[in-house]
Amino acid sequence: MIAILEQLNQLLSAAVLIITFSLLAYIVLQNWRNDIARALLVLLASVVVVYSGDLLLPLARRPSTTEFLGRAQWLGIALVPAAYVHLANGLLALTERQEQARRARTLVYLAYLGSACFFLLVALGTELIVRGELPNGPIAQFQPGPLFWSYLLFFVIGGAVALLAIVQSQRSALTFTQRRRLTYLGATFAAPGIGVFPFLVIGAPASVPLSVILVLQAIASITVAVMVTVMTYSVAFQGVLLPDRLIKQDFVRWWLYGPFIGITLILFIQAMPVLERQLGLPSDTLLTFGVMLMTVLMPIFVSRAKPFLDALVYMQDHEEIDYLRNLPRSTFTRADLRALLENSLVAVCGALKVHTGFVLAPGDGGYTIRAVCGPRHEVKRFVAEYPLHEIVPQLEQLPPRARDSLPPTDAFLSCGGFCLLPLRSPDSLFLGALAVAYPPEQLRRGGGLSAETRHLISVLAHQMELALSTAQMQQRIFDTLRGLGPEMQSLQELASRLEQATPATLVAMDGDVVMQPEFPQLVKDALTQFWGGPKLAESPLLGMRSVRRILQSQGGSPTRALQAVLRQAIGNLRPDDQLDPSAQEWLLYNLLDGRFLQRKTVRDVASRLAMSESDFYRKQRIAIEEVARQLALMEDSEG
Repeated sequence: MIAILEQLNQLLSAAVLIITFSLLAYIVLQNWRNDIARALLVLLASVVVVYSGDLLLPLARRPSTTEFLGRAQWLGIALVPAAYVHLANGLLALTERQEQARRARTLVYLAYLGSACFFLLVALGTELIVRGELPNGPIAQFQPGPLFWSYLLFFVIGGAVALLAIVQSQRSALTFTQRRRLTYLGATFAAPGIGVFPFLVIGAPASVPLSVILVLQAIASITVAVMVTVMTYSVAFQGVLLPDRLIKQDFVRWWLYGPFIGITLILFIQAMPVLERQLGLPSDTLLTFGVMLMTVLMPIFVSRAKPFLDALVYMQDHEEIDYLRNLPRSTFTRADLRALLENSLVAVCGALKVHTGFVLAPGDGGYTIRAVCGPRHEVKRFVAEYPLHEIVPQLEQLPPRARDSLPPTDAFLSCGGFCLLPLRSPDSLFLGALAVAYPPEQLRRGGGLSAETRHLISVLAHQMELALSTAQMQQRIFDTLRGLGPEMQSLQELASRLEQATPATLVAMDGDVVMQPEFPQLVKDALTQFWGGPKLAESPLLGMRSVRRILQSQGGSPTRALQAVLRQAIGNLRPDDQLDPSAQEWLLYNLLDGRFLQRKTVRDVASRLAMSESDFYRKQRIAIEEVARQLALMEDSEG
């Protein structure tokens, strides 16, 4: 019975260690800049240190190693009270008592100094905190020293301060959601203390049966694992300006790929001795096959389970999320368009028994060749002799064709040995052209084409028109979504700020220029007069934190500081040099750089980017909104 309980405690300690370390990594990657999250990081790190020692102590073979591990555990034990004070200070900053929080930060430093002193007294081998040798076995603990009770008082004060701060924060929270999260935190904040406090130092193991102690340890480990998970979940939302659904999804996914798979692997490895006895196979062989199966089966299981968990997270929005999740499969991408045009072009050339053809269609910088069939040098020769910007106006003037048969002769443009057929949308808007190296005289006479061939060419041309029309419509939708991106992000951040609102944060939000509805217009005004003018010199953007931070480095000039911040925001939008120069990201950056930083006229920039002036203004609006988004991100990092 004792052996089974010892094995169970080893498994539970390993599970707690995996869960805590995974949650520690999650907070480091997601929310480490928040003061409450930093305190949680110290608490989780303390649990990791103590439970690592619990796993290693039974395996130690030398007394010196046992002594080292037992005293090293006190790094985690000593830090917990200071981390609780740190947590209380972070929670106090959420309330209207922010001035008290600033003054109390000195107490946080003193608390960490006190923790360092307690740890050094243990690590240096003194017997003031703990004394005696560390016995072997599942209940290995030192004996209390004369100053151990001062640590106990320090621990109780730290926990009480944290609980009081949680209660005060809950009372000052203005939303039900924030109060609920703080309730979770209040119910689970004691988990690190339960996990690391050396209860057996003040206990009497000789008077209590070993089995009872082991059962209590197992219960404590299970409790710590559950409470630490809930505690981390409640803190994960603090200060993060993302919708709840995104944070919940990230948290669930992290738990699946971290603790769940880790615990499963540990259980499998611990079961190896039993499988070895039952199957009569060496453990190395079983481990090889087991790892092979686990690495294949566990990702499959997680991928199967994730949709059901996502359904719980997105319970109210499952229709929209399901549609967006399946959207990539139904999106008609540029690669899809190119493949359809090329295949259709090959079929048309094959039906007409010609070797060369191409499709002319809109690109990012105007009309370009989107698909080629046959020798490319023939197409290059044609484009060199007949520039596309001269051919396109002539094609636009040709009459629309009938869709049930080959078009009449006057529907073609013949030049350079090619016959060009305009491609139009259902409402007769010009989309591009299909060009084949086919003698115009034969086409006028029908060329001996059968009715099936004529019908096939008509159908393929119609499919090209449908594809080009769909791609253009989809591109307009994507441009609209990109333009709405900053507004949607601002609304999500506003919803998160209001959800975590306290009287103090509401006052701060009222003075935050980034949160004002006219913020994109203010950015546009400042960029329009980037090199001087009242809209720059008197802009409300001068009050941004990022501007005030660099004020001294700009000679104390608010205008120059704002210019530097705007230039940095535009610089942040500069794409990687390896990205296609015709990509949307380069187009927006070159527009901003040419129009505002280089002070070029609209006509010059539009001509350089090969776009009309109406298209220029549409792209400029999107580019300015991207600058506003960058400024908002910079302000958030300053905060």
